[in-house]
Amino acid sequence: MKRVLVWSCVAVLALVSDSLAVLEKSTPEAEGISSAAIDAWITACERELDAVHGFVLLRHGKTVAEGWWKPFSADRPHTLYSHSKSFTSTAVGFLVDDGKLDLDECLVDIFPDRIPADATENLKRLRIRDLLTMNTGMPYTDPQRKKIDGDWVNLFLANSVVDRPGTQFRYDSCATHMLAAIVEKRTGKKMMDFLKERLFEPIGIEKAWSTVSPTGVTIGGWGMSMTTRELARFGQLYLQEGMWDGTRLLSREWVRLATSRQTYNGGKIGVKQIDESDWSQGYGFQFWRCRFNCFRADGASGQLTVVMPDQDAVLSVHAGLGPMQHELNLIWKYLLPAFQEKPLPANPDAAKALEARCAALSLKTVEGAKEGRGDIFGKTYALSGKQPRFHFTSVRLDRTDEGWEIVTAGDAGEQRYPVGYGQWRQGEVKLENAKYEGLGGLVGKQGVASSGAWTDPNTVKIRTYLNDGFFRVDWIFKFEADGSLSLTYDVWGWGGGKSELKGTAAAK
Repeated sequence: MKRVLVWSCVAVLALVSDSLAVLEKSTPEAEGISSAAIDAWITACERELDAVHGFVLLRHGKTVAEGWWKPFSADRPHTLYSHSKSFTSTAVGFLVDDGKLDLDECLVDIFPDRIPADATENLKRLRIRDLLTMNTGMPYTDPQRKKIDGDWVNLFLANSVVDRPGTQFRYDSCATHMLAAIVEKRTGKKMMDFLKERLFEPIGIEKAWSTVSPTGVTIGGWGMSMTTRELARFGQLYLQEGMWDGTRLLSREWVRLATSRQTYNGGKIGVKQIDESDWSQGYGFQFWRCRFNCFRADGASGQLTVVMPDQDAVLSVHAGLGPMQHELNLIWKYLLPAFQEKPLPANPDAAKALEARCAALSLKTVEGAKEGRGDIFGKTYALSGKQPRFHFTSVRLDRTDEGWEIVTAGDAGEQRYPVGYGQWRQGEVKLENAKYEGLGGLVGKQGVASSGAWTDPNTVKIRTYLNDGFFRVDWIFKFEADGSLSLTYDVWGWGGGKSELKGTAAAK
């Protein structure tokens, strides 16, 4: 995968203390929240949400609970999707604090040589502030959708500006890409290198990386990956209004501007359905306002950092789930009311039980028998049928010392998916040949983890998680009496869907 790495050499990594990975730990009760309340929230997440991958909960700047559902883990960076936007906004904030950018600067002055000759008055009015608030006046037309291998800055500036900038909220990830391009133009550095100096190193973010555009600009509106703990550190910086370990990194003025409502985005406040939606509370500078005087950075399918100033708390979550409102509702229902102003009586048994539960979290493995029909192993099946995502032309199942392996062949070459019985087995595959990451794209090698079982003597069910992000795949291999294969291949994630494929065994 084409990455803009935060660290450029192993020697630098060796100098970074492992203690930076986790903030000081404390018991929930010592920080004014009961272990039972956190346990109840975890139970609700497992019962009511598709798949939470990991979380870190901070109170008073200390880690009171954290956990990852196997096959996801604390040390593995996870795709952020639009959560990336809040980091891009922060890079802009540093430049504003430095006096190197003005929120009311116009794009025509920043990119004078790239503005179309027939630029409209609306385009000439477009400011940095309008990019930050998603008030560009353009329809929702991400340039990368038009030409993924083109110059996304030029394509953005060629869009029609149908409304006066600053008057209409339209969420558009490439508005954020323009912010990344501005940061790189003004600093003369890659944005991730700039953030390394100003943000990542000072607060202990070690594993951040990002994909880039065809012209090498940090994508900005998506494309970053970090660990859950690193997201929590970022949230804590904003909770502390830009202070870290006694040093001011960001101005209080920037933090308050970025996280307050700069534009309405959901209709009239006071209408019941609006008041109950966390997507209708207003938008700041690439941060969302929430109910209960909270704010958040978020990304598709459940990537969250929720900052709760009144409670002096931060919750970061990685996940792979559908509509995110219910994810937020569970936070408001179980965690928010549980925060108390003073420490609670010590409850070492409850705290120890919660810690043990968090250490043992796991997504459910596939249920069924370990053995089934044995004559199908090692047979290659040529496939026919429409596949909406991750195309391959043949498949087979192999036995291994530790379980099974799915072997596919297609445009991306031969790929092997290790499969465990009653456990998750890890591997790495290449799913797409794209050089650059479109929205929802998967560039380069991807970590995978699979579990499987026989649901009857002729049928194998396997679930695969892409454990660097939110995609998952369900495979059902049904081996027919006539020697053919019926394969259901169901991809959950952008551009996914269910494929019903027919396999014919290749002649030996």
